[in-house]
Amino acid sequence: MDDSRVGRARIAFNTRAWRRAYDELSAASVDEALEVDDLERLASAAYLAGLDEESQAAWITAHEASANVGDVARAARCAFWLAFSLLNSGHLARGGGWIDRALRLLDDRRIECVERGYLRYASAMRATFSGNISAGYDAFHAAVEIGTLFRDAQLVALARIGEGRCLIHLGRIDDGLALLDEGIVAIESHDVSAIAVGDAYCTVIDGCNELMDIERTRAWTISLGRWVDDQPELMLYRGQCLLHRAEAMLLRGDWDAAIEQLEQLATRVARPPGRGIRGAAAYLTGELHRLRGRDHDAAVEYQRAGELGRDPQPGLALLRLAEGNVQAAAAAIRRAYREAGDSTARAQLAPGFVEVALAAGDVTAARSAVAELADVAEKLGTPLPESLHLTALGSVLLAEGQLSAALTALRAALRIWHELEAPYEAARTRVVIAAGCQAAGDLEGAEMELAAARHIFTRLGAVRAERDANARLSQIDPQSGVLTRREEEVLAHIAQGLTNRQIAKQLTISEKTAATHVTHILTKLGLPTRSAATAYAFEHGLTVSHQRPKR
Repeated sequence: MDDSRVGRARIAFNTRAWRRAYDELSAASVDEALEVDDLERLASAAYLAGLDEESQAAWITAHEASANVGDVARAARCAFWLAFSLLNSGHLARGGGWIDRALRLLDDRRIECVERGYLRYASAMRATFSGNISAGYDAFHAAVEIGTLFRDAQLVALARIGEGRCLIHLGRIDDGLALLDEGIVAIESHDVSAIAVGDAYCTVIDGCNELMDIERTRAWTISLGRWVDDQPELMLYRGQCLLHRAEAMLLRGDWDAAIEQLEQLATRVARPPGRGIRGAAAYLTGELHRLRGRDHDAAVEYQRAGELGRDPQPGLALLRLAEGNVQAAAAAIRRAYREAGDSTARAQLAPGFVEVALAAGDVTAARSAVAELADVAEKLGTPLPESLHLTALGSVLLAEGQLSAALTALRAALRIWHELEAPYEAARTRVVIAAGCQAAGDLEGAEMELAAARHIFTRLGAVRAERDANARLSQIDPQSGVLTRREEEVLAHIAQGLTNRQIAKQLTISEKTAATHVTHILTKLGLPTRSAATAYAFEHGLTVSHQRPKR
């Protein structure tokens, strides 16, 4: 048994103890020059241990050592992994420079080898990161062909995943998803490098997240989690894994576990992860605080997310709405919605946009967002966007006074939320269903929906939502849907489109008293807006021409 530093490093590397392998090889390199094999191990171990700069320096040394002895193909492969690291870190110019340098070396020697395929893969990365999706797809496809020619399963799998991401961005969603699935299965089935495994998982999960494909995201996150947990010294992909786990736990209602994952992200990664991951983690932490009514803590995390480049919307707008600042919430969510890059990006904001717009009385804007969300749900064809669309649609229909259609949409949404095992969203939908039941006069149904929602809110620790459910329940009694004669008169004038001042003049009361009557009417009937009250008045014969006789 080789008990030298290099020998111990090789054992550590083979057992995936990345930091130990790096430390041993780094120490050994002080006393003697490492062989190229060990330089590659040093570079890979550093990368997987989260030491980007050390990894890049080792790849440069390995590249130069290979080139000096005339092993051009190996030098090109070292240049590829260096470019791979640089491109993933956002250094497109430097990464591109190493791609071009390696290709020139191969061209000068007229060498045809699988490394050309890897360099085409890196060129595809550069193109897609620069926003040229079509060029990226072509380069990924070329890499697949070269990998197939040289029977390199790792290259083929990585390039197919790249092709899939490009196809999704080009609108060929089903074809793209098929390639993602095929690529990740191939990665799991073959003996490939740890760097390739981690990159494949994270690339596929990011693609599924963009499509709001919860089932695939959960499945591949579980697989990534097992792989990461089996390597305690793996740091490179641990941050992404912990973040994806926390996202899944948030939706599933495991909020304490989600917080634990986010805390681990801050403490168990050797170096701080990239700004993107830290920004996403801060936003997710803000969401968990907001849902639990910890407004100050939520605001702090949203602020930090913004500083790290993650727009804190829609969470911050929903926080302002909960605090009663409807104007600030509306301005913020409108700005974010306008700036979103495409319809799929806006779909992530649409539920919050609809909620704020309805609170601000802008039913037209809410209806427009729902229509766009419907298009996205149809295009993606997955349960999550469909449930988001149906929930938002039901809320808008309720605001418009279309009670039957609203309840149909909301109950369909509730079924999907249950299938997705998303308890908080299901409970929130029940609250809106309760408002529809109350508006339709079904007080018992409203009470049942609110009681079920309150139970979930209590279990989750969603204190603000729990308080709201309790307040709504306290309003429901055998007389809660019965208007006084004066309230019926006010409702009839609302149905005529009169303002509070005009109603006050018609009924010879103060404007403040008229406003109080309007508030009581909306509360008793569980209606969100005057438009909904107008629809209710016509549906129940409570217009000016249908007033009941005076008692």
